[in-house]
Amino acid sequence: MPMLEVLRADDRPLSADQKRAFAREATRIFQEVLGTPPGRLRLFFLETAPDPLEEPNEAAQEQAPDPSAAPNAQSDQPDGHKGD
Repeated sequence: MPMLEVLRADDRPLSADQKRAFAREATRIFQEVLGTPPGRLRLFFLETAPDPLEEPNEAAQEQAPDPSAAPNAQSDQPDGHKGD
């Protein structure tokens, strides 16, 4: 049985309508992509307040790749590895 855990840090919790809408779309996607039968997907919403010590854009900056870190690091192989 597939399970989907949704972790969310925001000042405002999701409403019941938002959770239902999310669940409908997640169920549709799991059916379409994985062939999950209706009623088999289990969803878990875990909501928490944002970390008060974290800067508002800090998380986004940590996830964004640094384009200057490896200027010529493009892969020439379909699996993402550089050829010898």
